[in-house]
Amino acid sequence: MEYKVSVIIPTYNSENYLNSTISSVMKQTIGFENIELIIIDDFSTDNTQKIIDDYVLKYENIKTFKLKEKSGAPGASRNLGIKHSTSDYLMFLDHDDCYCNDAIEKMYSKIASENADIVIGKFKTFEDEIAISDFWLNKEIKINSIKENTLFFSIDNIWRMIFPKKFIENNKIKFPEKVFAEDLTFMIDSFTNANKIIFINEIVYNFRLRKGEMSSTSLSKGYNYLNGLIGGYFETLKVLKKNDACKYYDKIFNQHLSTWLSDLILSKTLSIKTKKELLEKSQYLFKNIGKINPSPENERNKILMNKIKNNKTNDVISYIKKEDFKEKLKLIASKLKIKGILKKILKK
Repeated sequence: MEYKVSVIIPTYNSENYLNSTISSVMKQTIGFENIELIIIDDFSTDNTQKIIDDYVLKYENIKTFKLKEKSGAPGASRNLGIKHSTSDYLMFLDHDDCYCNDAIEKMYSKIASENADIVIGKFKTFEDEIAISDFWLNKEIKINSIKENTLFFSIDNIWRMIFPKKFIENNKIKFPEKVFAEDLTFMIDSFTNANKIIFINEIVYNFRLRKGEMSSTSLSKGYNYLNGLIGGYFETLKVLKKNDACKYYDKIFNQHLSTWLSDLILSKTLSIKTKKELLEKSQYLFKNIGKINPSPENERNKILMNKIKNNKTNDVISYIKKEDFKEKLKLIASKLKIKGILKKILKK
């Protein structure tokens, strides 16, 4: 059977969310029979694969494939999904998120009728009804080349986009594997090769903010994540060189390296020694920025990024040590205050 769109879901230990994620695909107004759903499990240790297998037995348009080994990042799973897809268009869905009911119909209709290379929609969190987007994304926008509007580089999240499979294959676009920021590399490769990109002013995706272990707050980001991002950034640099698009380096990396640096500074799971190692490992990326101009604007990061660029990582480490010391003092002060309040209560 021929399908209109292939939806690819990489999974890992998602037993609590996967049913609702798959349900959002089955409820699509385009008709589930027009969708090929491909689910790749990265060696889950819970009941994820059993859930997938149960669906595969019931529905011929739901397929699952296995990686040869655990990858620890979504890139390999998505690449395998692309390889086994049979429809003309590709979409990506994370294992704990959901599509809006008419998402695929809207995205497919637009990309097929306009003969575009990329169509992008809005997204919101489960907690909010208001779309999350940059200030300039308030109407439909069409461009024939990324050079017409480089603000598109600030758009993230691969899962709110649709691509023609031929476009991906013809330009040899792949997700880097065993690193993070793999979606950034894929997007930059796509943006710099695309002849037509369309942003539609429609909410198509519900994003889940997970708490606890899977929290995305800066405080909880550890070595594997921050180191994995560096690996992904180097892959993005390769893509810029491949596509003769290094002129966009500043536009991309002022934003991403500034965020990475903030996460490094705020991380409470890393020692000062490890933070220094990561700074030294990332220094080449900072050095390649022509003019340091963090996006969004951040005067502290601007100063620190310039220091890294100019071989003054020790100055940055000194700053981090001072910030860590301030945090410890705040914690001590907070505990003393609590003890003081308890003493007053007990005395009364």
